[in-house]
Amino acid sequence: MSPENAAENESAAGHSSPVGGPPAARRRAWIGLAAFASALLIVLVVALVWRVGEGFPRAVDATGTANGTGSGTGTGTGTGTGTGTGTATVPPTPTKTPGATESPATVTPTQAPTANPEPGQSATAAPGQAAAPGVPRPATCTQLYTPEMIHALGDLTLNPEWSQDQDNGVAHGTDDSELRAQIDALDHLTCVWASPYGGSDTGIITNVVWVTPEQSAAVEARLVAKGLECFNQSEGRRCVIQTNTVDGAFGESHFLRNGIWLATKYTNAGPLGYTQNIIDNLWMGV
Repeated sequence: MSPENAAENESAAGHSSPVGGPPAARRRAWIGLAAFASALLIVLVVALVWRVGEGFPRAVDATGTANGTGSGTGTGTGTGTGTGTGTATVPPTPTKTPGATESPATVTPTQAPTANPEPGQSATAAPGQAAAPGVPRPATCTQLYTPEMIHALGDLTLNPEWSQDQDNGVAHGTDDSELRAQIDALDHLTCVWASPYGGSDTGIITNVVWVTPEQSAAVEARLVAKGLECFNQSEGRRCVIQTNTVDGAFGESHFLRNGIWLATKYTNAGPLGYTQNIIDNLWMGV
């Protein structure tokens, strides 16, 4: 039996064809059934994917930040918008990236303030920088006196503010112009005991001057030439002079020892043992 006559023989035997009509119509019917079955299959697959994946994956924007999640994993490249069935994790983009020329901020240290020197001291250098090894270096005038001597000076004030003006004439422990020039040229500490209210006829001026042996010898020679009496005292040389008038007593006392010259001028003041008190305090630990 040839294939071309199979359908007719089946009809003759009493079997009916599933679809009646001419052959062309039957072919169109089969094509329609196939299309319907394909569509149904697609719907079933979509429904299955939807159920398992809890919805279709959402689009991923151009920066790589995922807008949806899925149960699987997926990768992709490109600068456009893409889709996938997985979860994408993208690190956050910095809000500001320093430029190539940007430098970190710098902090300029603030210079430490210089402590105010005691009246009579230099603001730029501590006194005694020229002292030889082993020579006392008092940094302040208060180191020269014991509390008992300070008490004996009564109402006089140490280095009152007005006395710091060089024009007031209370900067030197001598009246001799040559010795004054020596004091100004050498490393020294000046201590003034005077009235806190201004100049008066009562006060004491002492310069602690650091000298070399040659300078010390020259100072003593000048003192002798000016009529001061010199003698040995406390391992050094002491030179003194005093004048008494109806207005009171005034004079000078100088002491030279081991690189130090104590030049003191006084007017109606000077407790007993003033110079010796300074000597004892300066060389106490030497």
